[in-house]
Amino acid sequence: MLDFKDKVVLITGGAQGFGRVLANAFAERGAKLALCDINDEGGEETLAQVKAHGTDGFYQHADIAQESDVESFVAATVKRFGRLDVAINNASKEITGPTLDLPSEDFGTVVDTNLKGTYYCLKHEVAQMRKNGGGAIVNQASVTSSMTGVPDNGLYAATKGGIIGLTKSAALQVAPENISINAIASCAFDIPDDMFLRWIDDHKVSRKEACGWLPIKRLGKPEEIAAATLYLASDEARFVVGAVLTIDGGFTAQ
Repeated sequence: MLDFKDKVVLITGGAQGFGRVLANAFAERGAKLALCDINDEGGEETLAQVKAHGTDGFYQHADIAQESDVESFVAATVKRFGRLDVAINNASKEITGPTLDLPSEDFGTVVDTNLKGTYYCLKHEVAQMRKNGGGAIVNQASVTSSMTGVPDNGLYAATKGGIIGLTKSAALQVAPENISINAIASCAFDIPDDMFLRWIDDHKVSRKEACGWLPIKRLGKPEEIAAATLYLASDEARFVVGAVLTIDGGFTAQ
């Protein structure tokens, strides 16, 4: 089992979904957690779960679309724990509808959170990790990106594709500084707030039918997305540079 005892782990979008799953996975392995979100009730619920594992942590309201919020959150993490070892850039925004028929301002809204927000996070996380002498960053991309398109989710796909390009470019810059930056592109997990589950619900598709679309014939398990993220965040994965790990039950391979 990968050990994160006393490592300081920052997670954006920690109030629900993948963020909550990952917060608990790191806490189980001894990490100290810094969580942020704009959903304060959910964030506090995740924090309570983290502390139930016997580790330390805090929650702070932060909108990653605002660079000042990101800077403040990273600073609060360092003030509380003295360093930053791992960052999981998980927060994102989704506006669905026919891609070319959505109001133009929706594009800016999604870009501000998903793409600009991830850039702000990388910028301030790397600045701190340079002071540490290294660290690991995992960005949440998606198979809905430069890998696949979805007619009713084009804005999300555009920004997640941008995150893949940003991940690779930033990773090349900081690799000599003992900082690894990688991304995960996931799909079809049995986790509340999973985009795939919302899509099939919106389109009145049963889970049984949806599982038939996947070569593995089932949804992903929370522990499977956690295991992949933990690996990329670990010291054992420092030779992994600018990778996009696809975890989708074979969806994009078929």
